[in-house]
Amino acid sequence: MQNKLAKIAVIMGLGFVLTACSGVGSPDEFSVLKNPPLVVPPDYHLRPPGDDSEVRGAFTPQEIAKRALFGENGA
Repeated sequence: MQNKLAKIAVIMGLGFVLTACSGVGSPDEFSVLKNPPLVVPPDYHLRPPGDDSEVRGAFTPQEIAKRALFGENGA
């Protein structure tokens, strides 16, 4: 008789635990937040059109690649 009561008590305890977990405060896995779309940053090495004497320090992508591969001289 006690074995049967113990089983019933365990089953009722598990039922109580399961119903306690399904409260109103539980997170909703179906509510998805939408992120804003990604924005492509501007090309920072480009200069505005104008006098070429102002852009002496600007490098073309080819010059930047040569400097990265072969060092500062680009030889």
